[in-house]
Amino acid sequence: MRWDLTITTGLSAKNLLIYMLATFIALRMIIARDSIMAAGRMQAAFLVQIGYAIATWLVAVLIIKYQGYDPVDTGIKLKSQLIDYYIFFLVFLFGVHTPQEALKVLKWLLAGAVFANLATVLDTTGLHSFGFQERIDGRTQGAIGESNQYAAYIVLFIPALIAAAISSRGFMRLAWLGGTLLSFAALVMTASRGGLVGLAVGAAVGTYLYRRYVSLSRIAGWAFGAVALGVVLLSFTHYGGLLTERVLSQTGNIDTTEATSGRTEIWANLLFTMFQHPVTFVTGFGWDVYWAFAFRFSPHNHYLALWFNLGTVGLLTGTYLLFGAVARARRASLLAEPPVRGQLIAFVIGGIAVCASVFFVDLYNPWVYYWMYTGLVVRLALCIEHSPVAAVARPPPPVRRPREPAYARDPYGWSSAERRT
Repeated sequence: MRWDLTITTGLSAKNLLIYMLATFIALRMIIARDSIMAAGRMQAAFLVQIGYAIATWLVAVLIIKYQGYDPVDTGIKLKSQLIDYYIFFLVFLFGVHTPQEALKVLKWLLAGAVFANLATVLDTTGLHSFGFQERIDGRTQGAIGESNQYAAYIVLFIPALIAAAISSRGFMRLAWLGGTLLSFAALVMTASRGGLVGLAVGAAVGTYLYRRYVSLSRIAGWAFGAVALGVVLLSFTHYGGLLTERVLSQTGNIDTTEATSGRTEIWANLLFTMFQHPVTFVTGFGWDVYWAFAFRFSPHNHYLALWFNLGTVGLLTGTYLLFGAVARARRASLLAEPPVRGQLIAFVIGGIAVCASVFFVDLYNPWVYYWMYTGLVVRLALCIEHSPVAAVARPPPPVRRPREPAYARDPYGWSSAERRT
């Protein structure tokens, strides 16, 4: 059981608070005449995706009229799963102005993640009951309410917690390290292969991108020590056997359907349905139409879900929003100084981990926290891009040398300048 903050259909206390903050920030920007064009490409991608989703929703409701397609329910989902994400992103993008403000808000966001993971560990171990439900197979669902989604939420913030520990001193360093250990413990309790794969991909790609900042031998030593410690601790709990069964036994199964927990079959059915109507590879079936079909399970793939519902437009804009934010943080991290650089690097690793995780996992609740985090990091990147350090680091524009005057040539090919020499 999770805490219910719903006020009425389509509106929760969390959304009401963010709407009030958005209104306040908009009024402040109007009075101060601030520009609204920050991160213009990301905003454009959001608006194109939202506009196309509204258009396809209207077509599905008024023209096609899919059987079982509820216009009210899908309209509420459009508001809560697209428009609200955009608002969350804008509030955290324009709500802070300096790197110091962004880092301060980010620490509160990380503290919230640590609290959620602490509550999960306490509830799962029986030390204190928060009413969280456990799956029938023994996997914890945590504060998010679903194991795979919760794992993606955890791997998003683990790099940032490590970066906060590195940039802190004394008691705060111990506190952030403790939060990191709690997060790893909660991740193991989910036994989510999508989350583990995402974290591994993020760590591997991040190590390659920032290889000039790290020592590979030191990373290998820390990784070996962490794995050894994890194996010892897991041997005293039932999660060790659960994780071993899912990661080694089930993944190593020769049957791809069994190895992927049925995902390949789900994806094949989804693509086969699109092949029956080839135009949908371009247009999509319409906003949230997937659930109007007789599919038994959710897509278990964020990119295929975008493609199925919103076609090429949804796939391109959705992919750009994820990878565009990571790329911007990557560019800014090369110019930033600690502690900003550490948090930008952490977002690159955590963002890549989420991009990899959502290839196997459907996210719903965690997207809100992802776009909060992204808004803060994009503000950090903007501050770095407009700093004097960035201006110095930019290469000067190429100097165009004046072209030499053309000399007239005689019938034998000699110019007047060559004759003078």
